[in-house]
Amino acid sequence: MIPRWAGLLTVVLVAVATIAACGQPAQTGQPSASLTEPPPPTDAPPVSEAAAEPAEPPTESPFRPVPGGGTYDPNSTMYGIWDGLGHDPGDSLAALEDTVFFEDKSQAYVILEALKFFNLDVARSGLDTLTELTGQDFDFDRRRWREWVGAREEEFTPPSDYGRWKVNGLAVIDPSIAAILEPGIEHSRVNLTEVVWGGVRLDGIPPLEHPPHILPEQATYLWPDDRVFGVSINGEHRAYPLRVMNAHELANDTLGGEPISLVY
Repeated sequence: MIPRWAGLLTVVLVAVATIAACGQPAQTGQPSASLTEPPPPTDAPPVSEAAAEPAEPPTESPFRPVPGGGTYDPNSTMYGIWDGLGHDPGDSLAALEDTVFFEDKSQAYVILEALKFFNLDVARSGLDTLTELTGQDFDFDRRRWREWVGAREEEFTPPSDYGRWKVNGLAVIDPSIAAILEPGIEHSRVNLTEVVWGGVRLDGIPPLEHPPHILPEQATYLWPDDRVFGVSINGEHRAYPLRVMNAHELANDTLGGEPISLVY
């Protein structure tokens, strides 16, 4: 026996099917009235295409606000790390924090240059910042730091005003050095990241300028196993003792009628 509610459900389904069929346009080629007449007015506001799509969550800016408005500027951070004698160590520490926060790899060369001007606490923070930027830890071995960063020059390209900043820093050590580098700040074939202070002022090590020469048997100050730089040009021969060159590092001379420079 079929339950009574099943019969009622059948009647309802037939009625719905009949109503749906009546709503279809007749197959006579004439449009249905439901397609030509305007829809009844509604109080609901129209939905725009933009509103119909789900809104994307706002993305957080990679730059945090800085005093005075605007966005992060690597040049400002560079001068914050160090900007001459009497620079506030607190400013250096704040700039190093910004360097880590913004993952600013352009400050690697800046930190390496400024280390010689930092006190011990700031220098320690500078080395920690280099480790954050590079994943390396060479402690106070600046030579190894320079070799590692220098091999990845494109990744650690310094800020746009680095040339001016570096020349100003070298001028603190010796104005003569800055005078040599000044013309090449804007246009130079010299990579200023590779210019390193040698520890003395310009011409602080006097070169040998056309030194006097003696015969081998007269060089009684030399031992038989002392090393020399031997040079032969146009049939003329000369020996420059390493012991002498150590103190001068450069000798300008004339040998075999040719001007020469011996650098050690």
